[in-house]
Amino acid sequence: MTQRPRNPRGEGSRLRDEITRSAADILDEAGEDAVTLRAVARRVGIAAPSIYRHFADRDEILLAVVQEAFAELKARLENAADTAPPDPLARLHAICSAYLDFGLERPRRYRILFGGLWSAAKAQENPAVAPAAAEIGQDVFDLLVRALQECVDAGVSRSRAVFPDATALWAGMHGLTGLLPAAPMFPWPDSTLDDLIHRLALID
Repeated sequence: MTQRPRNPRGEGSRLRDEITRSAADILDEAGEDAVTLRAVARRVGIAAPSIYRHFADRDEILLAVVQEAFAELKARLENAADTAPPDPLARLHAICSAYLDFGLERPRRYRILFGGLWSAAKAQENPAVAPAAAEIGQDVFDLLVRALQECVDAGVSRSRAVFPDATALWAGMHGLTGLLPAAPMFPWPDSTLDDLIHRLALID
């Protein structure tokens, strides 16, 4: 392994970012199991013990990867909403479509957003990640809640319980995101996503 030059004093955050990006790249290329401290260190060009100056263990690296992935997903959904036609239903469709596109374009990164790192058993094993796990992704879900609330306010959705209905819509999109690549031979109607949105968001 070729040792990388040490970062100048005060630039430790740059190395932390490099570790996170390298872990995300390994995840995209080979899956979660391939993300090991040794593999990440090799990709960055540092000795494995150097990682401990920035991350306590592998779970903390994966936590940083998940946080960045949610930030990317949020940026995509916000951009979709901002560039959609100026009506609530169009924004809701744009957000849902951008969500689906992210999951299909980055399947391994999407899978880790809701993977075993956040299970109850893992939280007991590594309580250091539990507080972050409880909050992570909430701001992304809030975009969906607000979009549905705007549809209700505009009179295009019959929802009387926005949070539960937004939760059902998210669950439906999550299922579709997994099913489309898992069952490519199924004759999916072109209107599947639109039908899902209209039924679960109670669109007239």
